Amino acid sequence: MISPDGPVAADILRRAMVARIATVSRTGRPHVNPLYFVYGKGRIYLGTVDRTLAALNIKANPRVTILFNVEREPNDARVLRIHGDATVRTDTKLYRWYVVHDVWKYFVSRRGFANTLAHARLLPLVRRFVTSGEKGVECVIEVRPDVAELLAAANRLNPS
Repeated sequence: MISPDGPVAADILRRAMVARIATVSRTGRPHVNPLYFVYGKGRIYLGTVDRTLAALNIKANPRVTILFNVEREPNDARVLRIHGDATVRTDTKLYRWYVVHDVWKYFVSRRGFANTLAHARLLPLVRRFVTSGEKGVECVIEVRPDVAELLAAANRLNPS
């Protein structure tokens, strides 16, 4: 176990681009969903709409597990697993805060801008995906981490 707000966790959260959040339905069925995220104020924030399975499951059972790894650095085999309680938040002030930080992380920052340029040909697909998605109220899933674990992923450069 490591501290969810310690330097190792903070380093991975700063460099990871995708969160894989696991939720459980009312009937006990697990669901894993990759989402963009922002880390700040000691919390993890994930953007979605209130009608997605992730949001609906959290309303039924707030316990979640999230996996993070640094996708763009193949030599970094660390995987951060965080357990915590989640809340689906629809307040406008928090949603605006999330969008500003999300846009900065994924489009304006040096890494985000480089990633956007490298994948510019995919932007029409992203737009179509976003506009065809689940309709509902835009919301933020706020996760309060209580336990963090550092795992080792399989060697991504030499799988032998």
